[in-house]
Amino acid sequence: MTKAPSFARKIRMNFLVLTSLMFLLFWGLIYFAQDRLEVISLEHRLTTETKEYVKNYKRYGFRADKPDPQELDTYWSKEELPQWLQTYQQAGFFEEQLGQEDKHFLVTKHPSGQGWLYVVYQDDADDYLDEYEDRLHLITFLVGAIFLIAVIGYGMYFVRLISRPLIEIEHKIDAMAPNKPAFTVDTEYKETQSIEHTLLNNKAQIAAYFQREQEFSRFASHELRTPIMVIKGSTELLKKVPNMPGIASKAVTRIDEAGHQMQILTEAFLLLGKEEIEPHHFSNEPLSSHIHQALETMVQYFAKQNISYQLQEREAGCVEAPSSFVDIVMVNLIKNAFSYSIGDIQVELDRQTLTVMNHHQGNDLHNSGYGCGLAIIERICSRMAWQFETHNDGQSFVAKVVFEGQPSHVVH
Repeated sequence: MTKAPSFARKIRMNFLVLTSLMFLLFWGLIYFAQDRLEVISLEHRLTTETKEYVKNYKRYGFRADKPDPQELDTYWSKEELPQWLQTYQQAGFFEEQLGQEDKHFLVTKHPSGQGWLYVVYQDDADDYLDEYEDRLHLITFLVGAIFLIAVIGYGMYFVRLISRPLIEIEHKIDAMAPNKPAFTVDTEYKETQSIEHTLLNNKAQIAAYFQREQEFSRFASHELRTPIMVIKGSTELLKKVPNMPGIASKAVTRIDEAGHQMQILTEAFLLLGKEEIEPHHFSNEPLSSHIHQALETMVQYFAKQNISYQLQEREAGCVEAPSSFVDIVMVNLIKNAFSYSIGDIQVELDRQTLTVMNHHQGNDLHNSGYGCGLAIIERICSRMAWQFETHNDGQSFVAKVVFEGQPSHVVH
């Protein structure tokens, strides 16, 4: 069985991933906004200086003062122009990477009406916002880190808040066994208290079921075995009566056989009801003798149906099991085959594998009588770890039991 993932760990991981994504998104938005603000600020200054120059040019012409000569370079396309600026022949704000220098500049129509006017930041003149950017980045990182730590801390608290009552409920589930003491409803929340009340009620029901099962097993062990022994003892006495009529002799034989079957069923049901089967109930049972006994028993019950059997044995083996389990499995398989068959049944015993086949051709036949059907066979095979298979093709029914396996709940 694979180990299930931890619910609390799952919540913690989701919180960590979510808060990390939120931090990255927060820092990314701030960084993007700061970058755009820097561009807007640089463009705004160039635009302001250029408008002032154009205004003065209209008044003073070429004598007008150029934009801030300490930080800005001004070029006219009709005069000497740097090579890298010559490709810009349209108005707008641009950025050009020249080696390690990042140039920002504005291109507009020259106020003379001829050519283009270029207003360019001098080297490092457009870096006056760098200190502000560094402070903004630091503040953003610190705020984001504090936010991340706070959310992670709250996430851990929230996970603990949820997982603590669930862990308590998990411990109480371990106490559901009838031999464990009752627990109290002590979690803090309405929903978890409802689960605890349900568990507590189910624990009481399980304990009641367990007590009834123990009482039934105890009563069956003492109260049923006594009348069965009385019946068997009485039939033994009746068999000694001389000159008994034939019909009475048959009745005594049937009573003796019924008592024997009641004894086998009682022992088998008591063993199935046990949590653990003691070793003294196990013996080395020869499968051949059991199958012969089961066939002889069932043949006399179904003699009026003119149905017989064909038995094929190949090196019949033995099985270590309670005798009653082997008897019930074989007798029920033979009984079911006789009950629903429209012809002879085929029985094959190959080492420890028993196969019983009967032909029914789709007819729904039913005969009442002894037998617990396939349900009890499945229960016994499951308890003894025997392989049990059935197959019905619409014409014939095949049942197979392999008397091999490691039985569960056996005291060694």
